[in-house]
Amino acid sequence: MQVVAVELVAKLGDAIEAIRDHLSGMDCVKLQALENRLPKNAQPGSAEMVMLLLVYEEMKRKCPSRPVV
Repeated sequence: MQVVAVELVAKLGDAIEAIRDHLSGMDCVKLQALENRLPKNAQPGSAEMVMLLLVYEEMKRKCPSRPVV
C-alpha cells in the first residue's frame, strides 16, 4: 500500500510539473483568460484549486503590473 502511495504522489508531482511547464509558455492574456474560467470557490486541495494556484504563481512572475489575489 505504501509503495502505491509513493508512486501516486510521484505521478501527481510529474503532472503538476507538466502543468507548470505548459503555463510558462502562456502570455498574460491567456493566463488571465484561464484564471477567469477557473472557479474562485474551489475546494482546498482540489484539482481546480491547484490549477488556480499555479496560474496565480505564473501570473505573479509574468504579469507584474496585474495584482494577483
